[in-house]
Amino acid sequence: MMLLKSYQSMHVPFTQEPPLMTEDMHEERLQAVEALGDSFSFSGQLERDILTSDMSAFKAANPDAVFEDFIRWHSPGDWEEDEPVDHGSSSSSTALEKDRWPPRGRLSKRMSEQGNLWRKIWDRAPALPASEQKPLLDPNREGEKVLHYLETLQPHQLLEQMVCTAFRAAADTLILTSYGELKQMETEIQQLYVTMATTLRPLQVNRLSAESNTFEDLRRVSAAFERVEKLMTLGASLQRKFRRAPRLAREIFNGYYDFSISKMESLAEQIVEKGFDMKLELRNQERELLSNMFVPPTASQSWRKVLSMGNLLNGHEPIVREIVFSLRDKTTGNHYAAHSGSFSHKKEIETYRMYICGTSNDLRVALSVASCD
Repeated sequence: MMLLKSYQSMHVPFTQEPPLMTEDMHEERLQAVEALGDSFSFSGQLERDILTSDMSAFKAANPDAVFEDFIRWHSPGDWEEDEPVDHGSSSSSTALEKDRWPPRGRLSKRMSEQGNLWRKIWDRAPALPASEQKPLLDPNREGEKVLHYLETLQPHQLLEQMVCTAFRAAADTLILTSYGELKQMETEIQQLYVTMATTLRPLQVNRLSAESNTFEDLRRVSAAFERVEKLMTLGASLQRKFRRAPRLAREIFNGYYDFSISKMESLAEQIVEKGFDMKLELRNQERELLSNMFVPPTASQSWRKVLSMGNLLNGHEPIVREIVFSLRDKTTGNHYAAHSGSFSHKKEIETYRMYICGTSNDLRVALSVASCD
């Protein structure tokens, strides 16, 4: 593109990036667009600042530019080209029309109106490159606005936003789990987001009414989240354990998925159902994989387990294990007797208490006896 007055090449300037906006700020701008129509560019101070910044950068990059040049670059829809005059179909007439300078065109109706705000801003805008301009985003001012918002925010509105954010953050964290190729999980996750969107929307816009069933809706979302969380835990566990036997992971998950659906229906009908039980015919490779998952302990491991105090915790012996035994007897006045089970807990007294604390190398035992002598 060429400048209209000087016939020099137009230089595209470096401009400032528009400041980041929150979702509610963006919605306010959209509402201003709908309300003000063509004058949406002047709906707020932020828009004016952005336009002034662009005009200043354009003037700095093109010192001989006029307002029409800026419109041709920044808002091409507001520059209307004149239709070329028909001199026939010869190529020479077409070349002459292209070489005509200045090009035949004019500003749109809204840009050529008396007192147009764009032209006023153009006349006042200094020629400054973006690097020397005042930043469009003032961190201090934005921080003060946030603090003012939090100071004037009603507690129930803050709680509503925290609930919505917590559910969404938890769901986004949950779907990062690797669960393999389980189509049911993808369907459940999509349904969870749909349920969250429909249920939490009244909380997001703070439009709760006295008739709203907020707690029931939150219980429903929590139940849906709990279901997806359990399925995700199972899917991730199967995918990790049966990475070399994906058929087993799919079959077990499909069986449990069908069982969970039938269990939900049974709970709705108040029918007591047994736990999940499933039998599968294994292939040779799958048998070998399963047998390797249950390696028998070595002699040293077996002997160490005999010496340890009870079962291992997650495959490791605890550093310290503490056991407490207690005996409660009946009290009547200044006497106590053996526990008979026919008196209330308020009339009991802890007459014997034994502490056992030990490691793999030592054992300490203490006995405490209470008497009414």
